[in-house]
Amino acid sequence: MKNVKSKEGRGKSKKLKRFILHALLFTLPALLFTLPALHFPLYAAGGVVINEFVYDADGTDTGYEWLELYNNRSEPVDITGWKIQKYYSEAWKDLMTISVSTSIKAKSYFLLCQSKSFFRYGGDFKYSDSNTDSDHTMSNTAPQTLRLIDGLGNIMDAVAYAETVTGSIPADVIDQIKTSALKAKSGASLTRDPDGEDTNNNSVDFFVNAFPTPRSSGYGSYREEGMCYAAPNPFRPSNGSCRIIAPKDIGTLNASIEIYDLSGMLVVTLTGTNEWDGKNTSGDFVSTGSYFIVYDTMNGRAKGKMTILR
Repeated sequence: MKNVKSKEGRGKSKKLKRFILHALLFTLPALLFTLPALHFPLYAAGGVVINEFVYDADGTDTGYEWLELYNNRSEPVDITGWKIQKYYSEAWKDLMTISVSTSIKAKSYFLLCQSKSFFRYGGDFKYSDSNTDSDHTMSNTAPQTLRLIDGLGNIMDAVAYAETVTGSIPADVIDQIKTSALKAKSGASLTRDPDGEDTNNNSVDFFVNAFPTPRSSGYGSYREEGMCYAAPNPFRPSNGSCRIIAPKDIGTLNASIEIYDLSGMLVVTLTGTNEWDGKNTSGDFVSTGSYFIVYDTMNGRAKGKMTILR
């Protein structure tokens, strides 16, 4: 009798196993079929990322905002229909949509600009200049979160900036704000270093860049397009003033000249003149050494280097 019961038990066990196996075979395909339709939020590590952006241009922001994407992949990525969204009024709003059919080359850049920056830098895609519709401009006040989504609504990258957490915000925004990038001063950019670096920690990946470098698929960086120079150079402040000369193609419209020391600290800003007496903002003569020049106009920017002798 014991042997009979044992065989019956083994038979029931085999039937149960076959039932479970059949159930799995019928259930798994249905489950796998439905998963893609769920569109889970996905940060595509190593893919296309928000690489650099200026949200607070010098002076009026209207027309001067821009945002640069970078493709980390070793092959082109089609970004037709992709969007940049920002969190505003307790909801995600479309900041810009890439409405043209386009792709980003491998290890390359794609520059989205408002009109004045588009003209100035040779951008890849132009978006709204509206300063009355807050949906279509990047905000200067904290907290701020931008995200890049593909045509299916998948989150490809997200960036939080400006440090402070205020107001009622959803969990996914709070997660980004916890590792927020610093607040950039007017005219500076937030940029990844090196390009495309993405550890999902904004405070590590981004730094404030006083020398923004907007790059596009066709033009590269505007910092390589022009050189300015001082005359005379070397310059002795005891002999009078020097003149800062810029390339003719960028003109002098709304010109602003910034002088920096080798540590990157701003020494003086000149507006309405291209002559410098060798003094800093405190009215003191600067020390002997080398200095960087940044010449900025409505039509472009040039850089240069000069030597001061005391």
